[in-house]
Amino acid sequence: MQDAAATQIPSPELEGPLFQLTDLNYRYVNGPRALNGVNLEIAAGDRIALVGQNGSGKTTLIKQLCGLLLPEKGEVCFKGEPLSGDHLDRSRLEIGLLFQDPDDQLFGHTLIDDVAFGPSNQGLSRDQARKASLRALDRVHLVDRAYKPPHHLSFGQKKRAALAGLLAMQPAVLLLDEPTANLDPSQEQVFLDLLMDYKGTLVCISHDLLFLYELCQRAVVVKKGRIAHDYTMNDLVAQRNELRAHGLDFSFRLESGTKGMDKGPSASVCQVEAPSETAGQPLMLEMRDYDFRYADGTQALSGVDFCVAPGERMALVGENGAGKTTLLSCLLGLQQGEGTYLFEDKPVTRRLRKHLWRNIGMVFQDSADQLFCPSVGEEIAFGLKQMGAPKKEIQQRTAEALSLVRLEGFEPRVPLHMSGGERKRLALACVLAMSPKLLILDEPSAGLDPQGEELLLSILSDLDVTLLLVSHDMFFVSALTHRTVVMHQGSICQNLSTDAFFDDPGLGNLNGLAYTFRQRCGEAIQTLQHEHEHSHFHRHVHSHPHAHEQGAHDHAHEHIHGHPHGFAHNHPGGDQPHHHARRRYHDHAHDGEHGSHDHGHALPDDHSIPPAKGRGSRTEKGS
Repeated sequence: MQDAAATQIPSPELEGPLFQLTDLNYRYVNGPRALNGVNLEIAAGDRIALVGQNGSGKTTLIKQLCGLLLPEKGEVCFKGEPLSGDHLDRSRLEIGLLFQDPDDQLFGHTLIDDVAFGPSNQGLSRDQARKASLRALDRVHLVDRAYKPPHHLSFGQKKRAALAGLLAMQPAVLLLDEPTANLDPSQEQVFLDLLMDYKGTLVCISHDLLFLYELCQRAVVVKKGRIAHDYTMNDLVAQRNELRAHGLDFSFRLESGTKGMDKGPSASVCQVEAPSETAGQPLMLEMRDYDFRYADGTQALSGVDFCVAPGERMALVGENGAGKTTLLSCLLGLQQGEGTYLFEDKPVTRRLRKHLWRNIGMVFQDSADQLFCPSVGEEIAFGLKQMGAPKKEIQQRTAEALSLVRLEGFEPRVPLHMSGGERKRLALACVLAMSPKLLILDEPSAGLDPQGEELLLSILSDLDVTLLLVSHDMFFVSALTHRTVVMHQGSICQNLSTDAFFDDPGLGNLNGLAYTFRQRCGEAIQTLQHEHEHSHFHRHVHSHPHAHEQGAHDHAHEHIHGHPHGFAHNHPGGDQPHHHARRRYHDHAHDGEHGSHDHGHALPDDHSIPPAKGRGSRTEKGS
């Protein structure tokens, strides 16, 4: 976790907080109340993690901070003035907002046009704006693509380009919405390094508490449009019960044994150089020496040999820009390259490409890209109608699909009014209802809160389907797949069992798949969670002198008080059984009217101590 002192920047003294939100309320048109009575202060130099479940109001809150949305009731003040009118116009040049989806932020013909837009609006000359843009692009390692169209970049590159557009403006405040979603580990590290060096005020929305633990000192929990808690980052991650209560418990990712989960029988691995039949059965699909080049000349796939066997559960991994999305487009028939592509032993001709959607189903990274009907029931029925299914069968399949994804009874609901986790599961239900022979999941855990991740993982583990998982989430790869194919620069460079993939000591050296800071932060958080704090009552006896007219004497006083104790303990190695018992005898110091002294306490099994009786006794609670 970053030292707070390292994040402060010299700035003019500001009387009061940088941001002050007072009784802030906001409701979307024809939608639910998103914010309800929010009161929050943010000081200059604060580094705040804004956390909460999907749909809790986090994104709405940061849009209020930058003036993108205006309060329905209440007030947002920046530097002591309400964020409105001319003050809002000036403040927007000091406050940068990074959207979760970079396509919402990039609109120029070239990267340098996009990045120069902000500095130009700050009043810089064309030459100054260009220089500022090139410096920012260099910081995010994209200066060599300055004159490329943004839509030709990979998702991770677009994300870095959007950040460069903010950094070029040198904002006093950075507001970030899921900055690491869908990024490979190497690009996560680029973001982390840039943000650790940033000296302004930072507010970051993320469900990635390991990333937030490294970046922030303060954690504000949003729940149902309200500020539920305001912790230090250490206090939040250390309290597993609190994490669980807010749907943020990511501890299942830290527990040992993930890699050793029961994956069933080992999947057969086809050789990269020569795909062949598996266990005497024909392959579901295979590609041999497959190439694809975009219209601008970019070679996206080169000499790809790839196969999927029926019943297999496999992962496709690699850095952003490795060619994974292009390969999926070719598998689905959306793009056509050169080389051999067979589906169930039949060449995928132009005619067959048009019917691949009946056999291959895909859940997109952003579920909003494939949800467009006014109700959940109509959403699931859409694909079935295209397949010509009768009405009764559509009703039956809809109910079965909703049951599989734990959305029973959601048929009349409006998809756009559902949480991000519910929409992700709805998109999955739409695909499952069509009974595809191959299910493709593109970054299924992206943007989900930890509770949603855990639920989705449980659902996917129970599915009896041939699965192709495309993900940077190594936890999901380990938990769900038998075989892992690694792409790098448009080619397949590794094809091995998932266990062998994780045992490879060279993991990450070539394709940026190593999570160094995650391992470090995970170990630190586990240590915090193993320091258990509890309270109980103590009885102790002490003596002190009394002065009377007849003379001085001393006698014993017995009293009871309660206060918390923090205990750290160690776990035995391996999976040896153990329990977290309190220590029954311990010493502590008291500072008060009787001075500082140590004494031992015995804690009864029922943790209750009746008031002591007798001369000089009293009952009190102290700290």
